[in-house]
Amino acid sequence: MKKPEILAPVGNLSMLYGAIAANADSFYLGLDDFSARAYAENFTIENIEEIIDYIHLFGKKIYITINTLIKDMEMRKVISNIEKLYKYGVDGLIIQDIGLFSIIKDKFPNLKLHASTQMAVRDYYGAKYLSSIGFDRIVIARECPIEEIKKIKSLPIEIEVFVHGSLCVAYSGECLMSSYFGGRSANRGRCAGPCRQKYQLISDGKKFPYDYYLNMKDLNTIDKLDELIELEVDSIKIEGRMKTPEYVHSVVKNYRSKIDEDFYDEDELSDSSNRQFTQGFIFDQKNDYISLKDSNKHRIIGKVQSDKGEKYFISNSSLEKEDILEITTDKGKKLPFTTTKTYEKNEKIFLEKYKDALVGSNVLLLNSKKLSNTLKDDLNSYRNLPVSLYFKANIGEYPQITLTYKDISVSYKGDIKVEKAEKIAVNKEDIKENLEKFTDEIFSPTKIAIDIDENIFIRKKEINQCRRSAIKLLENEILKDYKRNAVKISLPDIKKVNTGKRERNIELLTNDISPELLKDFDNIYLRTYDKKYQGNNIYLILDSHEDYEIDKLIEHIRENKIKGVIFNNYRDLNFIKDFRENNIEIRIGRYLNVFNSYSFDFYGKFAQRICSSVENDLTNINKNSKNFPVEALVYGRIELMTMRHCPFSLIKKCRLKGCESCKFNNAYMKSFDDHYLKVIRYGNYSKIYPKEIQNYKRDKFAKEVSFLYSVISDEDILNIENTRIKNSYEKGVI
Repeated sequence: MKKPEILAPVGNLSMLYGAIAANADSFYLGLDDFSARAYAENFTIENIEEIIDYIHLFGKKIYITINTLIKDMEMRKVISNIEKLYKYGVDGLIIQDIGLFSIIKDKFPNLKLHASTQMAVRDYYGAKYLSSIGFDRIVIARECPIEEIKKIKSLPIEIEVFVHGSLCVAYSGECLMSSYFGGRSANRGRCAGPCRQKYQLISDGKKFPYDYYLNMKDLNTIDKLDELIELEVDSIKIEGRMKTPEYVHSVVKNYRSKIDEDFYDEDELSDSSNRQFTQGFIFDQKNDYISLKDSNKHRIIGKVQSDKGEKYFISNSSLEKEDILEITTDKGKKLPFTTTKTYEKNEKIFLEKYKDALVGSNVLLLNSKKLSNTLKDDLNSYRNLPVSLYFKANIGEYPQITLTYKDISVSYKGDIKVEKAEKIAVNKEDIKENLEKFTDEIFSPTKIAIDIDENIFIRKKEINQCRRSAIKLLENEILKDYKRNAVKISLPDIKKVNTGKRERNIELLTNDISPELLKDFDNIYLRTYDKKYQGNNIYLILDSHEDYEIDKLIEHIRENKIKGVIFNNYRDLNFIKDFRENNIEIRIGRYLNVFNSYSFDFYGKFAQRICSSVENDLTNINKNSKNFPVEALVYGRIELMTMRHCPFSLIKKCRLKGCESCKFNNAYMKSFDDHYLKVIRYGNYSKIYPKEIQNYKRDKFAKEVSFLYSVISDEDILNIENTRIKNSYEKGVI
């Protein structure tokens, strides 16, 4: 059975070394620009070649993340970076932006293109479509269930699955909370983490305490790994480019041990995280995946006990010197306790300095020294790629050194001929001492053979120079197959399509809207069809979280004289031909994140109207409206987040059942800075909207831009002209 690639996160050099030391197969990292972890240390285009070379010397692979939405003014720089990365020999690129993909597709031979998890591929048909247009690998969305992964595996495309690390509560690629509250877009790698903040739940005037209702536990699938291995997924991915080298080393090492030896250190894996674990939605975990304020975030290693006035605990695991523990006092204070020596498992540890330790309270391990000690030990040995060395020195000839690594051999001749010794001769031991000095290289000599004449003289610096030059030759020989000839490409011309006349369209988030209020709108977008809206031009919103059978859907559309559909996921693009053959008009929804001219151009080839991302800026929207039939949301509530989770389930303890009759249907969330958020449950998922309507100044838009209004109630429509104006599109996002 094929073993999956272990793909490790790299945010800095220390993390890279830790991941190599733990025997990861491949690494993903970002440059300073265009990476979905903009706040990681990352690397630069100026220093990335040496990092690529370093990884390739170990026979490993490196993937560069360019997994953000790209602005028009950035595209030339992105392409320039890719041209350099290609020449340097990078193995693959992780991409989110469909416009960027359309430019570079087929332009760089043997460069693998991976569809980022931000592209929200969580079903067979989405993967099938991206495979058909040329992606080589799909990074499956974290919420994709194992049953769907089994279906995707039948496609001729590589599959990469997240198995460990931090989780977003939102569906991949569908969170706008950070950009809405602070202009920091998750789709641009600058998420401020609003889901990790406290919120208050409010229902019918009752206020529940502030807590971390959106704070996901960390993903840990190591006990389910056999299921993924049996599926023969191509790559298992570990999250964590903003974490520590100790974390990366520990997690990679334990997943390697689990794959190779069917064993892992549960305590060590637990100590690498500061949150509790969940197996995630991939394995259909429907409960206990949120970490509230009172959840234990660290491993319990004992309970405080008392005997004749002496406080102590019995450790359930061994402890290292300088481990940091947490002791709770009678008054509820949390005090650190740093160990001054090692302790064995089940050893009694007295708390002489903690007379007020609360009997029965948990003793927590906050920081395990074992993680750093293990990393340090492995770092001392990982740079030991075995080479055999042959050194030859004959009087009157140039010294020669030959290095052999696996099936690769190189030879180097020195610049100065070997002399006959006049006073002090150099023997084999003297030469060996200098040949062994592989201090700064990744190689280690396991066999040294020396062939010299008697009574010779050669300087130490000449021996060292021969060794260093031979190592450089060996590195170049190993790397030559990774390097590529330069490729230069130009940005394609944008081809204008029929922009059509301006439309005034309305999207109904519920069907509780009076039909008589819709007469002033050109088209009605419905989530579910309702015959009371007959007589209007109706478009059906294809929600990316609702499954459909294409034949039944088309039959439903034709029976009810629905004019068209609105795509919101790459799954829908798989059925372009089916819709067009049945004269069903195709429109692109805003959840496909159309952000630049090249994305508009991609969809302009088959779509009758294209809704811009709400993170776009006014200048770009207006510019593209001259070439494409552009639509923009000008009134309504921006969908801030889509998630499987419902925060009110933590109060109701319902395990996400009984949603239709839930008493929290009209409830709100409140943030610390007094933002009120509406949560609407649709089937088996939730959407978060701001309570406040966004109303954009419409005279700022070019005359070609069509307007989209999004409403929940009749009141929303009646207040269109009375709602406070905002100018969010003028600023855009960073």
